Amino acid sequence: MRSIESLKDQNILLFGKPRAFDAQEFTYQLQDSGISLVKSYEDSVSLIVEGRLLTPYEQNELDSLYELGHQKKFISIDAFETLLIENIDEDTLLMSLKLSHDKDRLASYLKNSQINDTLFLKLLKLYDWQDEGFFDNDENRDITAALISRFYENIEQNHNVQYATLGLMHLVEQTKNSDLIEVIASLQPLKKGFSNQSLYAVLLAIARNVATPDSVLKMFLKNGTLEMKYLIASRKNLSANLQQLIFLQNDETLSEALCKNENIDPSLIEKLQEKYPDLLAQYLRLDESLFEMFLQKSPLALALNTTLTCKMQEKLLELTNIDVAKGLTCNAKLCETVAKRLLQLSDDAVNTLLFANPVLKEEYLYQAYSEQKYHLSLAQNENTPVDVLEKLGSSKEFAVLQALCTNTKTPIALLYELRLDQRLDRLVSENESFGEYIKTQNLGWKI
Repeated sequence: MRSIESLKDQNILLFGKPRAFDAQEFTYQLQDSGISLVKSYEDSVSLIVEGRLLTPYEQNELDSLYELGHQKKFISIDAFETLLIENIDEDTLLMSLKLSHDKDRLASYLKNSQINDTLFLKLLKLYDWQDEGFFDNDENRDITAALISRFYENIEQNHNVQYATLGLMHLVEQTKNSDLIEVIASLQPLKKGFSNQSLYAVLLAIARNVATPDSVLKMFLKNGTLEMKYLIASRKNLSANLQQLIFLQNDETLSEALCKNENIDPSLIEKLQEKYPDLLAQYLRLDESLFEMFLQKSPLALALNTTLTCKMQEKLLELTNIDVAKGLTCNAKLCETVAKRLLQLSDDAVNTLLFANPVLKEEYLYQAYSEQKYHLSLAQNENTPVDVLEKLGSSKEFAVLQALCTNTKTPIALLYELRLDQRLDRLVSENESFGEYIKTQNLGWKI
């Protein structure tokens, strides 16, 4: 493949029209690269470019040159334009567009699918939306469509999504590209997002996306709604700087969300513990010193913390507090040794909670089936053996049947049976596993 540099001071002949560039920009790029465009073939022609939309006359002339043995000089318009694009000096182009304010030329580049994503985003920052929405005029619509089409996953399978604000929202939900999110968040039409429901959905999608950079989140914390701020405060791995900014908002809802962040900045724990000790005890990532800090202050909440080590769980059990024991039975990371000790308490209230915990070994769940008082717990437990769930399907207790309807591990055949009871139809329909089964079988049920 030849380089553009090797074509400097050379002549080329174009049949048809350019594809990636409009005619004016194509000519400009040739001039910028020192290449001359001639109107007819001569021996000095280095390349014969086969463009699009050839007239019959051009096609005949092209065929004639091929038959005359000039095929080595032939190159497709796509290949040639790729050479031109690779040769573009991005800094020079950006400066030229900034100084000229040539909106038509800028738009032609943004609609050029051959330029790279990095250059596209730099150019998009220069586009003037004229204080109108993404689809309020033809030019804005074309630029928005170019943005969505370029980055939307599987765009070929989602026809016309590039012409709807919903497409922009889905794009933000899909992407892991921080630069793309940062540029979209800065686009002028989104400033109207607080008064436009569809645009507001885009802002919420930005606030939720884990790839959204801190610069955007910081802007949202300054100017966003409480809902947007809450989404940010609830994010995992939130930077210490943003946590501090949220704390300074002095809002109870945001502070509570912050307390639920297991990776909360240590400097904030001391500031928040007097007012929110239980939330901190339940959610923060524990070490020995933090565990000891909350052991006496908030043992009930501490029992629910999923970062407890087995040693910490045992120490909580040694408090001989039945409410703390109940809290431990609900812990999603309950240790097996602690589970055995809880069973040894022989307390019905403790066992009722314990047998609903999926971490409990199947052998204990089989044993629990022999006592009817634990059937509801077993029906709720996603780890209950399938044969036990099937037996529970014959229960006379309506609450047990309701729990089976919502359990995602309940066998599909049993869910079909339960659905025959009109009182249970809605619960079965809302069961995620049942819904997925219907979709995969393509049965066409209304669920």
